[in-house]
Amino acid sequence: MAHPAAAHPTTAPLAAPPAHVAAPSTQLHHVRVIPGVDITLGTVTFVVNDLLERHWFHEPRLIARALAQAVRPARWCPEAQILTLTVAAAGHRAGVEKHFSFAPAVRGLPF
Repeated sequence: MAHPAAAHPTTAPLAAPPAHVAAPSTQLHHVRVIPGVDITLGTVTFVVNDLLERHWFHEPRLIARALAQAVRPARWCPEAQILTLTVAAAGHRAGVEKHFSFAPAVRGLPF
């Protein structure tokens, strides 16, 4: 499992959420994170605002595969509970965004 590192807050807006996530009326913001994925437990862990967040995802291998192909830092949107990874893709110079939506399993553990 990769070790999570400190998050760096940014004010850049998050790209449009996936179709199954309702678009909020306000602009979403994100923080950069370095996710650690536990394939066996299905958890994704990272640090936000000096607190450890652990989330469960039903297909952790999808996130691990996307992380291996990432061309930009991972971004977390706390308002929508969406992890966004930009992955390399033929014909897309800037890469293609993949969105992973999940609710927290454990939140607010001191880092």
